[in-house]
Amino acid sequence: MIQFIEGCFAWPSFPATILLILVCAYWCLVMLGALDMDVLDFDLDIDLDADFDSSILQVGFIPLKWLNIGSVPTMLWVSIFALTGWMASRLINSPTPHANLELAADGLAILRDSGIAVFLTKCLTQPLRGRFEPKEVNLAKDLIGGICKVTTSEVTEAFGEAEFSTDGAPLKLRVRAEESGLTRGDEAVIVGFHREQNVYLIKRADSGA
Repeated sequence: MIQFIEGCFAWPSFPATILLILVCAYWCLVMLGALDMDVLDFDLDIDLDADFDSSILQVGFIPLKWLNIGSVPTMLWVSIFALTGWMASRLINSPTPHANLELAADGLAILRDSGIAVFLTKCLTQPLRGRFEPKEVNLAKDLIGGICKVTTSEVTEAFGEAEFSTDGAPLKLRVRAEESGLTRGDEAVIVGFHREQNVYLIKRADSGA
């Protein structure tokens, strides 16, 4: 056991061991409630249709996206990378563990282990792509055609609110109507949505809309 521990903290395994320890410390803090799981998460929003002149930086992110960085939680990716890199450094015994850094030999070994870890992490995270993306509920397009109930004294082209019933708490919607006469308690059909103003267009439910 002592020999194994010494090997973990010897070169070229030393960097992989330190990274694995940091990852373990992170998850311990998460379990204790000291950190949020998504504190280090980020999303790579790459627009491949952007003009060349304005997308140089985005093109640089394409390899990261291909490796699933940003497509799965960042710390999950780093954790898998740290574990596979550490295992590679321990299972491939070349060069033999030693106390002092040998820049050429150790550098090549670290690059080798990192390459193996990147490949394995890509493979292991591939089935997880998209699994962690938040699911947007009650999309505007899903509400169109539904029935809501007016909750303000009236609904006009510039003012109005209504409630849309769901399995949970009702949704409070900002609504507008071209027709007059919609008042509190009236039922109306949602016929459109203006994303810029975040308002729904409604018509009286018995109007045949």
